[in-house]
Amino acid sequence: RQILEATPLLESFGNAKTVRNDNSSRFGKFVEIFLEDGLICGAITSQYLLEKSRVVFQAKTERNYHIFYEMLAGLPSQQRQRYCLQGAETYYYLNQGGNCEIPGKDDAEDFRRLLNTMEVLNFSVEEQNSIFRILSSVLHLGNVYFEKYETDCQEVATVVSATEIRTVAELLQVSPEGLQKAITFKVTETQREKIFTPLTVESAVDARDAIAKTLYSLLFSWLTDRINKLVYPRQEALSIAILDIYGFEDLSFNSFEQLCINYANEYLQFFFNRIVFQEEQEEYIREQIEWKEIPFSDNQPCIDLISQKPYGILRILDDQSCFPQATDHTFLQKCHYHHGTNPLYTKPKMPLPEFTIKHYAGKVTYQVHKFLDKNYDQVRQDVLDLFISSRTKVVANLFFGHAQVLARQRSLIRRSSTRTRRYKAPTVAARFQQSLLELVERMERCNPFFVRCIKPNNKKEPGLFEADVVRAQLRYSGILETIRIRKEGFPIRIPFLVFIDRCLRAAGWALPSQPGETTEGLGSGDALGVVAKAGSSWPHCCSQLFLKEQLYQALESKRSRAHHLAALTLQRYARTFFIKRRFRSLRRKIVLLQSRARGYLARWRYRRMRRTLIKFRSLVHIYVNRRRYLKVRWGLSHPRGPRGPAGTLLHVHLEVVDVTHLEIPAELMGLLEAAAGERIPHHHRSQPLVPPATAPDPQLTLPLDINDYPMAKYVRGHFQEPAFGMLTAPLKAPLTRLDEELCHEALSVFQLILRFMGDPGLGGSQETLFGNYIVQKGLSVPGLRDELLAQAANQVWRNTNVNNEERGWLLLATCLSAFPPSAAFDKYLLKFVSDYAFAGYKPVCQRKLMHAMAHSQLGAAAARTFPPSLLEWTANRRQASMALDLHCFNGAGRAALGCGAGEGRSHACARPQCLAVGRGLAEGWRGWSVAMKAGAQWAELAGHDYVLDLVSDLE
Repeated sequence: RQILEATPLLESFGNAKTVRNDNSSRFGKFVEIFLEDGLICGAITSQYLLEKSRVVFQAKTERNYHIFYEMLAGLPSQQRQRYCLQGAETYYYLNQGGNCEIPGKDDAEDFRRLLNTMEVLNFSVEEQNSIFRILSSVLHLGNVYFEKYETDCQEVATVVSATEIRTVAELLQVSPEGLQKAITFKVTETQREKIFTPLTVESAVDARDAIAKTLYSLLFSWLTDRINKLVYPRQEALSIAILDIYGFEDLSFNSFEQLCINYANEYLQFFFNRIVFQEEQEEYIREQIEWKEIPFSDNQPCIDLISQKPYGILRILDDQSCFPQATDHTFLQKCHYHHGTNPLYTKPKMPLPEFTIKHYAGKVTYQVHKFLDKNYDQVRQDVLDLFISSRTKVVANLFFGHAQVLARQRSLIRRSSTRTRRYKAPTVAARFQQSLLELVERMERCNPFFVRCIKPNNKKEPGLFEADVVRAQLRYSGILETIRIRKEGFPIRIPFLVFIDRCLRAAGWALPSQPGETTEGLGSGDALGVVAKAGSSWPHCCSQLFLKEQLYQALESKRSRAHHLAALTLQRYARTFFIKRRFRSLRRKIVLLQSRARGYLARWRYRRMRRTLIKFRSLVHIYVNRRRYLKVRWGLSHPRGPRGPAGTLLHVHLEVVDVTHLEIPAELMGLLEAAAGERIPHHHRSQPLVPPATAPDPQLTLPLDINDYPMAKYVRGHFQEPAFGMLTAPLKAPLTRLDEELCHEALSVFQLILRFMGDPGLGGSQETLFGNYIVQKGLSVPGLRDELLAQAANQVWRNTNVNNEERGWLLLATCLSAFPPSAAFDKYLLKFVSDYAFAGYKPVCQRKLMHAMAHSQLGAAAARTFPPSLLEWTANRRQASMALDLHCFNGAGRAALGCGAGEGRSHACARPQCLAVGRGLAEGWRGWSVAMKAGAQWAELAGHDYVLDLVSDLE
């Protein structure tokens, strides 16, 4: 992964937009990948001739290296302020091309990918910050401007933008004064002192650009070495090397870099010619084939023109770089003098600073402006000393390492010389030629394969194929020459055994039995181009055949015909097989369909008999359950009813477990015993009647978000233990979270609920009295109301006894008649009763809860004063509505006050305020009251009290 991630890093720092390519590689890259047991174990990357001039100059519509634009687009604002960075258009080194963006390229996204790459390659945060400091300093250096002034009759340069000098010095952690001297003065060292010579404006600009190019070049070399140290192979292994190098270039302005690039392509083309063309002819000679040598274009003279000693162009350039008084003009004159008669060299017709070389790919004109400066490219000693003293570790190490390399080169030259001589620094051209020779030498030790990249057009547009452009590339890349040589020779080479298997046996031909004979259908060997090489068993035949294209096409045609006939035969047999298989499959399906049809008819008859039997059993169950129901109902209406043989009452089966041993308060036990012998009060006054016509209350609708309040959610959030379901033993702790003073009361209430739901001895008035005692607990202690309702709901969930569950729902409905749940519990309880209410208790509980939610603003004041009356208990048991006779004192008439089942606390119908509103009074309950007469006794209540509390109070 690290080897793969190194590629986008080097592309960001080494690729740029050119006239012909938006992502042109501006350096040569030789990657050697090492393999051990078929796995990649390391890699070494070598880089050649980075185009340093692009750092300080770009032609029209071109860009600098991608990393500058990616950094400006992707750095956070805080870091941009730290490095004093602005937009790309504000920097001289970035805006010379006129366009700082590439369509389809997201520089910010590429920068984020670059940061991820640096993390994979183990670049520390400090190293990343140092890299960005160096890049920022290069940009700020480009904005350092100069102006000229005269002193001592000499024109010298002075810095205009001192702010940029201070910014660069701060980023690189060097002295601002030293940096300003480095770009405005030339230092000459003598044995006694240093002489500072002021520079002209042009020389100062060159000094500034030289520092910028050196910074970027050393940074690029450091990145390459840093990657190599990380992925360097641990031991010797086989390797596959990939050379990715710049192609042939002919731009509108061709300088020293284009000469080096085209020289490298010229040398690689020579290597390609030698590998392809010469080995082609040598193979014919080795195979003892009669061969007429075919001439091909040899570019050795062009290579000699550029690099041959002593007067090659690059050699002349190196010699001129050693003379202090030499200029680009003197270099050009020497080239004209030595090569003016060379057919590959052309002087300009006008006295222009340029020359033309005829390369294998065509003529290219080079402008010699700053050839000597670019070739010299040496860092002055005072500049080295300045940056070695930098407080930034990476910057100091870059220049210290460069100084060590220069020192080693000096020592090698002194040791190789028999007499003391002045040190001559190697030029860029010399280093490049040496690197190119080493590269070709490494390639010669390998088995090379060539991949030619062809551009369809020069406009960088998709879907556009320009034939002239492609033809020119095929010509100067040597592809057309290779095709020509192959065509004139024997382009088809087939090993003899492969030829026998592939062609002769497939075509049905026979080999000649004796040398010199011809086979039928082939003709003579000379006519068709079949060439034989002597072998061990066939002295005058061959183990490899060289064929002309015509013969090869004839053989392939006959072979294709034989394959066609074989394919037809195979298809006939295949069709026969598929038809037989389809027939057998169809027969199996028919048999299966018949068996399924018989099975269907048998099952239909069985289901019809089963339905008849189920109907018969249903009628029997209806008859038995009807009798059981009538017996239970009669037993509830006559609690002193028939006794069994042992004198005990015949009770409905309510027990899940035995609860008669659970303790109940003494006062409740006394009341139960007293109620056992009393007659049910007001029993004769409760009678069924036709319900009055009442308009539906539009407020009583289920909330739209009711499905968001399942009981399980309330259990998880408010129960002490996330368990919900019927319990058969008393609680050890309340279900919900209560204050400590209420815990004992909650546990006592749960014992009463267990006794109420499971005691078979409760019936009639005792059941009502017991239930009202439990409800009174909730009325007297408001903090217990949610716990009481939760306990009742818990006991009816997954109750295995139908009668026990029905009594639990009766208790829950009665509690809701007396007091509402809290706002935190009401929707959960409403969802629970809506989904799981027993038989007819669903509408009863729903209506009570929705009334409570509609008047939730009353809070705890919505509770009743007294427990429900016998009328409400009767209505709850039968899931019926209630009606009370209502008389007005003005004698206007008699009305029936209708209430839903158990709705003694309903705000809409159980309070006298509804009567006032019904008679046209909008004031509400104020000034109104309701009176109740029972015999000679009167009872009154205020307009905001509950009507049925009157009945409960009298009871």
